[in-house]
Amino acid sequence: MKKFKTFLLILFPVLSFAQMEVVDILDKDGTRETNTYYKDINNLLDIYEGTYLYTNGNEMFKIVLVKKTMQYNTLYYEDLIIGAYQYFVDGVERVNTLPQLDTVYTNQRRHSIDGNSLINNNNRQWRCPECNPNEKRLSANIADVSTDRHAKLFLRRMTLNGQQVMKIKISRASGGTYDASVGPQPGFSLPVGEFTMIKQ
Repeated sequence: MKKFKTFLLILFPVLSFAQMEVVDILDKDGTRETNTYYKDINNLLDIYEGTYLYTNGNEMFKIVLVKKTMQYNTLYYEDLIIGAYQYFVDGVERVNTLPQLDTVYTNQRRHSIDGNSLINNNNRQWRCPECNPNEKRLSANIADVSTDRHAKLFLRRMTLNGQQVMKIKISRASGGTYDASVGPQPGFSLPVGEFTMIKQ
């Protein structure tokens, strides 16, 4: 009987995975089905991995991005990009989430950067007339952990003058909790707008 139970414990995960539907992340339609694996079948997320740096006068903004495969988020499995960042102004570190990059959360979307939505060149949130017709860009989320606010993070990986770069756009900051009796809601403390980061 003990051998039979052990056999079932080994066999159950295999049977569960065999019954799981695999959907290409390009074919996501906004629904989120249980017992589904949203997989990066064509490895389109791979190009985003790496360390990227933006400097502008007294500002330094660094992000590190990592691809994670088959991550369970309490509802379904997915491949996604997670990341962390460090931001300095006038030599003073304003916020740093890099130490949490290796943290394994129950839901990996708790990282300060997360996403796996691939968008085309006419996406209304960041139009790209100069993009190739079949080029895909990444739409993700970025959390400002110092103010508990969130924003959209759009990424376009490209080569510029022989250098690998990431063009990004941070916009639509929202959310956050604050005590109105203390004062107004703090602003989003990370750089906002469009800029180019150089791959390190």
